[in-house]
Amino acid sequence: WEGWYWGAKHVWGAEGVGEMAPTGNLIPDIAEHSQQLLFWSADPETTAVGFDGYLSSRISQWIHKLGIKFVYVDPALNYSACYLADKWIPVRPNTDAALYLGIIYMWLKEGIYDKEYVKTHVVGAEPFFDYVLGKEDGIPKDPKWASEKCGVPVWTIKAMARQWSKLVTSIMIGNGGAGIRGPFSSEPARLQAICLGMQGLGKHGRHQCKVLEWNLFSNVYPLPYQGEKVANVPIRSEQVRPPMNEEVFSEFDRLGIKENQINTFMSHMPDEKLKERNPELYEITRPFGAWPKQSIPKCLIHDAILNGEVDWWGLWSFCGPKEEQFAHFHYPQPDASRIHMIWTDSPCMVTCWNDGFRFVKAARDPSVECIVAQHPWLENDCYMADIILPVATKFEMEDIGDDTGSGVITSVFRERAACPPVGESRNDWECVREVARKLGPEIYNEYTSNDMPLDEALEALWRGCGVAELDKEDEFHKKDIFVVPVAKDISKETVGWNGFAEDPENHPLNTPTGKLEFTSANLLKFFPDDPERPPYPKWIEYSALHDERLDGERAKKYPVLCMSNHGRFRFHANCDDIIWNREIEKMKIRAKDGYQYEAAWMSPATAGKYGIVHGDIIKIYNERGTVLCGAYVTERVVDDTVYVDHGSRFDPIDAEKLDRGGAINLITPTAVTSEKCCGLVVSGFLVAIAKVTDEEMEGWKKKYPDSFGRTLDKACGQCLDGWLIKE
Repeated sequence: WEGWYWGAKHVWGAEGVGEMAPTGNLIPDIAEHSQQLLFWSADPETTAVGFDGYLSSRISQWIHKLGIKFVYVDPALNYSACYLADKWIPVRPNTDAALYLGIIYMWLKEGIYDKEYVKTHVVGAEPFFDYVLGKEDGIPKDPKWASEKCGVPVWTIKAMARQWSKLVTSIMIGNGGAGIRGPFSSEPARLQAICLGMQGLGKHGRHQCKVLEWNLFSNVYPLPYQGEKVANVPIRSEQVRPPMNEEVFSEFDRLGIKENQINTFMSHMPDEKLKERNPELYEITRPFGAWPKQSIPKCLIHDAILNGEVDWWGLWSFCGPKEEQFAHFHYPQPDASRIHMIWTDSPCMVTCWNDGFRFVKAARDPSVECIVAQHPWLENDCYMADIILPVATKFEMEDIGDDTGSGVITSVFRERAACPPVGESRNDWECVREVARKLGPEIYNEYTSNDMPLDEALEALWRGCGVAELDKEDEFHKKDIFVVPVAKDISKETVGWNGFAEDPENHPLNTPTGKLEFTSANLLKFFPDDPERPPYPKWIEYSALHDERLDGERAKKYPVLCMSNHGRFRFHANCDDIIWNREIEKMKIRAKDGYQYEAAWMSPATAGKYGIVHGDIIKIYNERGTVLCGAYVTERVVDDTVYVDHGSRFDPIDAEKLDRGGAINLITPTAVTSEKCCGLVVSGFLVAIAKVTDEEMEGWKKKYPDSFGRTLDKACGQCLDGWLIKE
């Protein structure tokens, strides 16, 4: 969600992530009123598993049968588009901003936008429109200009702009994924919000709608919207719960924590800030050492370790309020230590974050004295750990599933163990508990209740889900599951931002002006001269941080754009070893050497340019390192692009520069979104590609005999036996 958080927030508010929220009753409203849906880098068939349950792809099928046009804008013909698209518009990775600008230019020149809405619901439109028309810099952002940047034909841009203006249109997104995780991703996110605003955002059938949702209720971070406290307004339309977490809010009130501080309270707050804000809370928590003196964004851990210090703007807390973006932070803070130990319960930096090879270097740095990893499998970051705590899987533990955060089937269910724990494995909670007990037995015994019997703990968790009082028939205890009932009057709930559309003065957005800000009041105030995220959105060609365009200087050496999505056959790195999936060529290519390489999609034109044929072992590389993949040649991806799903397991030949496993995040950019936007960049970056010759492979085998000598399982690839040293 990088683009939404750092960009779209400054157009429409939308705390805390930056996607349009709340979005109650959107699906019924879209079904009744929309005539066209733009799936912008959205693939419900792939992301249906998400945190939303398993129904978003079914919802898409149902809506399509109503006769609503589906247009997919994506560098690849994704899995949903294969069978639901009325039109696929292939666009080069990380060039969506140019396409948006070309569309807006058409609307302005032909007058085919909602002028009255813009007059009453928008501020700062004039300087932005002048930029689009070329009055500011002498460069009109017309379809010809846009086409040269994004690769979409001029006539397609014109047709798209005209059809959008004629048809009642909503934009469908996942969380944004690769589409808003490239360099300067704040700009396409802002432009999407502006496009929706120019066509009457919030009117019936005109919305931004997520096809997967993380939370049905904004009960943790109250969203100021329409001048009301909406802590329990549904984000989606299917269920309504009674007010919940009242005890938590009462405790916040007792401690003097305001609602707009809750997110910061839940994050790592420096001791001095906490002491100043809430002395009582500081005294309560001080014995635990629970409030670190410093916090580091995950995408900057590499630099923090290797450089010894790092600076950034914003992102002290997780998706905190937009005002936090204008605060400057430094590591290490005065009188605070540098990192000397890493303890990870999600050991996947190398394959799921930025510049994984640089993280390997950081993990090997002498300043890091110890690494502890807890994980069920020996993979990825575990290779670098000094101590590995073997964690039990979900199949081996008693637990409770609280699905009240989803947007489809809201339920709470008891999870029974399918088998006893294997070997000496324990669940994550037990691992942390035993270390805590050893480090501070007095504090542990006085302040924790972690030794309560399991049944009592599960009962406490059930009560904490906030729906126990609705379970009149005691179904949770009788059937091990309670499904939250549907509200009878759900159809009367507000539809998205319809209140704002009908009466912006009495139903303001969470922006400084209460309206859509095509020119951001906050950016104009705090960062008026930021060349990468100016007060109104622009096309950013390159900067001191990023030169990732096909017409830039680096493209002479690295002439292909790399696109990386969440995969169809994995959830991040999880399930990469599922043997049935690995036999599907779109995931793994079994090459002539018998190894299953991660599939790298490319068009026939791109493959032909580099002498590559389907099934070849290829190398994808830039100055950060080299990743080996298997060529999957298909018309389903735009030219001059190579597409590799993120999440393939790390299988190092040389741990700091050469990987056989296809973990593409090893070579993603080190730099963050832009100087003042501390977000992850993992797609739309430049690489070179080439066929791996037999001579080159033999040279690696001679140079790295241990790497090629590891035991591999024929069906699931890397395995424990490949890493064990047998004595």
